[in-house]
Amino acid sequence: MNIIIDTSILAQDRGFLGSDFLFIKQLSKLGFLKIHIPWVVYKEITSQNIRESEKALQDARKKILSLGKKGLSEEDYCELKEIADTLEKKKGALESSIEKNWNDFITESKAILYDINDEDGRLVMSAYFLGDKPFPAPKSRKDIPDAFIYESIKSIKKKIGKIHFICADNNLRKAVNELDDCIGFESYSEFYKSDEYIKIKEEYDKKYSPKIFISNSEEKILEFAKKEVNNIFDDSNIGASILSEYDITGEMHNMEEISIDEEASIDKVHFIDGVFYISTSISGIFGIEYLIDKYDYYMQKKYRKISIIDREWNEYYYLVYEEFDVKLSYQCSIEEESLKNKKINFKREHITIKEINIRKTK
Repeated sequence: MNIIIDTSILAQDRGFLGSDFLFIKQLSKLGFLKIHIPWVVYKEITSQNIRESEKALQDARKKILSLGKKGLSEEDYCELKEIADTLEKKKGALESSIEKNWNDFITESKAILYDINDEDGRLVMSAYFLGDKPFPAPKSRKDIPDAFIYESIKSIKKKIGKIHFICADNNLRKAVNELDDCIGFESYSEFYKSDEYIKIKEEYDKKYSPKIFISNSEEKILEFAKKEVNNIFDDSNIGASILSEYDITGEMHNMEEISIDEEASIDKVHFIDGVFYISTSISGIFGIEYLIDKYDYYMQKKYRKISIIDREWNEYYYLVYEEFDVKLSYQCSIEEESLKNKKINFKREHITIKEINIRKTK
């Protein structure tokens, strides 16, 4: 089986931390399938990683240097300044580090990276001006990367045959799906339902999956997941993601406790190199305190449940409280040995926001 994973999917797990990606990588490494990577997919992800990593280091350096105005002793500030200087030096090594991570993945998974050829470029520009597939309209610049991926898939298909394409972008997936011997899937979950994958998974389980039933530990897994999700506030971007999703002016002031409902369930389990990776879906309510522009508050309060906590925060902002319905994908891992010894030692791996909805006024 030959698969191509689009940028829209890889962008959800750019650190290669999720069990879905790890398992696909494992299947490719063991020869159950083959991963093919168009150059544009590789370049889109690595360039985004580089930009965001450089910005993160730059922001961290600025915050450290600003501590000189906070009343620190000269000796302590000099030590912190050395840390800031080290961060600046590390900035130049980010690109090679990110590229090394990708090259290691390609080598370990035995994937194939394809360069752009001249013919692909000519076809992309022709489609760009005419509005041919995958462009939804002529001169749609934002779809140029997708067009290169589309042409790469056509070229790769000529060499290897049938392709399974995992892509969250509806327009690109539909265009690829209409090609002969190409099957598009919106997500890993949809891909797992395909007949060809099911056969591969059965073969893999016969050879590599242990005779331990993780379902016996389902109650403990869910209990652990709920507890961990309640403790993620300090080291996650969930609050910032919620504010960004709804374009809220200002910044989050504090995140309140969340209430998790009973919809939590175990979606799937992957066994990779002696470790069970367990994905759990959880629905909950996030209560967040944040600052909102006074004008924006009066524009939004008609259809959103926003409560004012402090009207006198300052001249421009109110401190408010609002609740959001959030669906999360939570991933933990358990080593096989711990199950054999009947010691359930969980490790939190990955948390992803799947859906955010405002709580509307009646």
